[in-house]
Amino acid sequence: MTLPESKMSFTKMQGNGNDFIIIDNRSGAYGDNALKDLALDLCRRRLSIGADGLMALEGSESAHFRMRLFNSDGSEGEMCGNGARCLARYSFKNKIAPERMTMETLAGPIKAEVEGRYATLDMGVIDIASVQSRQNMTLSGENFTYSQLTVGVPHTVVFQDPDDKRSQKDLTPIAIAFQADKERFPLGTNVNFLKARGAGELFLQTYERGVNDFTLSCGTGSVAGAVAAWTEGLVTPPVEVRNPGGINTVLTEEEGPGKVRLYLRGLTTIVSEGFFFAESL
Repeated sequence: MTLPESKMSFTKMQGNGNDFIIIDNRSGAYGDNALKDLALDLCRRRLSIGADGLMALEGSESAHFRMRLFNSDGSEGEMCGNGARCLARYSFKNKIAPERMTMETLAGPIKAEVEGRYATLDMGVIDIASVQSRQNMTLSGENFTYSQLTVGVPHTVVFQDPDDKRSQKDLTPIAIAFQADKERFPLGTNVNFLKARGAGELFLQTYERGVNDFTLSCGTGSVAGAVAAWTEGLVTPPVEVRNPGGINTVLTEEEGPGKVRLYLRGLTTIVSEGFFFAESL
């Protein structure tokens, strides 16, 4: 790939361990294919900057800016909760948008508010009737109960016994098997393993589509997990969802019979700012 300049500036951010490389592409210097290639190259850990994904901030006629998300495998994602929170803080810090803003995404417009290191997203309204609860799938003789829902992107929430001691290595083939079922999940799916323990505590691990691995945190996965647990009577909002990388808080507002507006709040961290060079690609 030929860089439009000899070097290009970037910011590295993470939201509860879900990390991203952010570039300002309002100039349009990078087209779709170049952004895909950048994600493939720059997200390689140890060989380059390393991240779960690349985010490009672009101009928008309908919002303060447009968010483009490219996963580490080069695929473009519709939306990312932790990524959008990081991009909200980035845009406010760099005076691209006010502290209350709207960003354009492939999943539709997303409103965000920045408060110090925290960012809150308005994730829109979900019709509870759209949640496919208590679905069953059998793998290698074991039955798994799950809920399926879309919160910007498709999510499968697999309910685990609180005493299940399986590691992420043990859970990986299960997640891959779910994702491979194109009849159930024609658009692919993110697979979340959820444990609910007393007092409404939720523990969530997400095997992300496009990253093809477990991440330390997933924002939309946290929302999906909270909704799935709520519809099963396991928690009451607001819900604190504990990911390996930190806590995402999911809040709700009634929007009419059977409809709820969802909010995602969590911490963001600016890791570094600098330049990447052609030799890293």
